[in-house]
Amino acid sequence: MSRENAAKKARRKKRQAVRDSRLVPQEMVDQLADVPDSIVADLAEFDERITARGWTFDEEESSDDFAVWFYEPSGAQVQDGLPVTSLWLDAAEDGEIVRVVFVGSVERYEFTHDELIGDLEVIEGYRVGQSLPEFG
Repeated sequence: MSRENAAKKARRKKRQAVRDSRLVPQEMVDQLADVPDSIVADLAEFDERITARGWTFDEEESSDDFAVWFYEPSGAQVQDGLPVTSLWLDAAEDGEIVRVVFVGSVERYEFTHDELIGDLEVIEGYRVGQSLPEFG
């Protein structure tokens, strides 16, 4: 294989890895088979929207009951609370409420999807040590 072909193959692999890291894993999609199609479509749209902004689906913390994402740029070494800002959807509520916990905190905030989208810049901008945001 020529250097050019090897470089091309490496770039393709890198693009695929990035694309795959942004998607809800197939296992999770399979687990959603019993969930109404409209809810699955909403989850896929939600995932696409926030992963495009830099959120990462958390395969380790997600389960049949919860879908969890974290915001890596917020990460910090903390003694208390979460090491990154995280959000999750609860399957028991059909994912209608988005819960957010900020890095270094245990306080939980609840948003509708529309409220979350409107407040994402504030949520993503928060860094440990700042005053926790207030939402109306």
